[in-house]
Amino acid sequence: MYERCRFVDKLGAGFTVMLLLRLLYLSLSIRLMDAGVGQEEVFGVDGSSPLLDPKIEADLSKNDVVWEFTGSDRRLLTILDYVPNYSKLEPNEQFKLRLCFNVSTGSLRIINAKSRDQGVYKITVDGKLRGSRVLKLIEPLSEPSINDSCVNTTIELTCQVPSGNASSIQWWKDGEMIVNGQHYQLVQSNSTLIIFEANKSTCGNYTCSVENPVSKSSHSLSVNGQECDPSEPAASVQMIVIPVVVLLLAVVIIFLMVCAHYSKCRKCKHTWTTGSQAVHSSA
Repeated sequence: MYERCRFVDKLGAGFTVMLLLRLLYLSLSIRLMDAGVGQEEVFGVDGSSPLLDPKIEADLSKNDVVWEFTGSDRRLLTILDYVPNYSKLEPNEQFKLRLCFNVSTGSLRIINAKSRDQGVYKITVDGKLRGSRVLKLIEPLSEPSINDSCVNTTIELTCQVPSGNASSIQWWKDGEMIVNGQHYQLVQSNSTLIIFEANKSTCGNYTCSVENPVSKSSHSLSVNGQECDPSEPAASVQMIVIPVVVLLLAVVIIFLMVCAHYSKCRKCKHTWTTGSQAVHSSA
């Protein structure tokens, strides 16, 4: 009886291990399947109508197609169920009357997309996962501005975007893209352009171009005149030296005038003293 119980226990343990291995295999298979179909990002802005295209090179009009959605709450929702020769079903209230489905390509367009529509969308054809799309709504870029500053012959241009996040920033001078070189250095993810040893050759029209997946914008600034003139430091020194020289000359002149006046007074005093002595002598 004891041996029989041990046999049953071993049989149960073996069955449990096999069940766990089976579940692990299924989980791994699903992960590999998800990785195999590829997950692409789709970008849009609030209120736009982004297209989710699985890019399946086949006519799906005669196949069962299901689109599922997973949002921030991690719940898996069926948002569209298409069966040939039957009306398509939109069982979820969040997307009802906001889905435009192409029966031939299987693509799905989300009408008037909102923030809560962001998430993972998966398409299943005849029970097999065929595609996955991640919808992200981002803010479009406003027109940037360029702030400039100058120290001696070094000019610093900074591109600032009031709203939106730029994924790419590029600088152009007179229509040609700027790269790091003898006169130029790009820093802070290309948002700042430093111009070294500015001269007449570095004068021109500078453009800051910003871009993200849903928008692009640019702004230009003309750099010329004194900020590009290498003689500017000399002019600055000259503006300081001239007043100092004038002040020194004024001090010297005043000193000479005081000395002359003092010398004249001493001479007059000597003459008066001599005259007085002569008067007393004659008396």
